[in-house]
This record gives sequence, C-alpha cells and structure tokens, in this order.
Amino acid sequence: MSIFDLFRKSPFAALNEMMKEVVECTNRVPDLYNAFLEGKKKDVEKLAKEISDHEYNTDIIKNEIRQSLPSSIFMPVARGDLLQIISAMDAIADKTEDLGVLMTFKTVKIPESVKLEMPGFIKSVLDVVNLSKDVIEELETLRAASFAGPETKTVSELLDKINESEHKTDKFQYSLTKQILNAEEEMDCASLVLWLKIIEITGGIANAAEKMANRIRLIISQ
Repeated sequence: MSIFDLFRKSPFAALNEMMKEVVECTNRVPDLYNAFLEGKKKDVEKLAKEISDHEYNTDIIKNEIRQSLPSSIFMPVARGDLLQIISAMDAIADKTEDLGVLMTFKTVKIPESVKLEMPGFIKSVLDVVNLSKDVIEELETLRAASFAGPETKTVSELLDKINESEHKTDKFQYSLTKQILNAEEEMDCASLVLWLKIIEITGGIANAAEKMANRIRLIISQ
C-alpha cells in the first residue's frame, strides 16, 4: 500500500509509517555510542550508514505525505499542524544522522567518569523518542474519538511523560557538558570540540521529539 493510499485512509496512518523509520534511526544510537567509545571505527561507519539509509527512507515518506496533503478538503486536524509534526519528526531522523556522521570523523576518548554517565543520557533521549512514537500511534484512536473523552487523557499523560523525560535529558546534557569542559586537560582541542558537538546533537534528538509532542498537545487542547 502506498503512502497516498494510507493517507486517504487516514493521515495518521501515514505518520505512523514515517515514525517507524525515525525509530529505526534512533534505535541504533546505543550501539553507535558503544562502538564509538570502544574505538571500533568500522562498526561506527556501518551503523552510521544504516542510520543514513533509514533517514533517507524517512525523507521519502515525508515528501510523499506532503504531496498527499489536501489543500482544500476537510481533515481531522489543520494542514499546518500536520506539517509541523512532520517537520519535527524529520528533525529527529536528521539529528540522528548528524550524530552518526560526527562519530565517523575521529576516534576520541573521554574520562571514565564521563563515560559512566553516558548510558543514562542515551536512555533518557530514547525514552523521549519512544514515548513520542506511542503518541503518534494513539492519534488514530484520538481521531475516532473526535479528540475528546478518556482517549485524550491517555495521550495527555504520555505528553506529560515526554516533558519529564526531556527535562531529565537536559540535566544529563548539562552535567556531561560541564564534565567534558572540566576534563579539557585530558583531551586535545579537536576531541573536546567533537564531544561537545556530539552531546549537543544527542540532546537535540530529544528536543525535536518534544517539539513534535508539544505540537500534538496544542492540537488536542483546541
């Protein structure tokens, strides 16, 4: 079934297909980090390529959805709201691809104290993305319920969890950035700059997912 056929059935079915590709990107982040931290250059390059392939698939679906968007007939949500959700979803995949590309530039090490905090940071980022996926999966149910009733409460609770998880991500990002800056004597300048960028972009994945979720919050509050 094409994206156009999916969209005629429901715009949210098409969004689900796009989100599946986005999650294929982000699901590779833990292995990507592990390979990078262990200096396994070939594994990093392989994972970065896989992420890039799924990001490309995301772009294809994004463009098909945009081409399928009607401009004059009734839809369950405003056309502009759908475009904002699509753009934020696309940003999640884009930032994940950027992360993979960055890690192919140079093999660098960081202090053990910083490395120990990485798993918590990565988990918090993926929690935001996976909760956002859950919200996208609930949109068709919301549409059937006319964006009212107990279904709205369920989605609102998911959105609250997204905000909480993203706040946790921000705290990890602040802590890791501070630790890396304080360890500048243990790293060369290029490694320091690269790690700061890696942390920033990883946090940006969660920011993009939260932005998408906040757009959905606006929709159900109207």
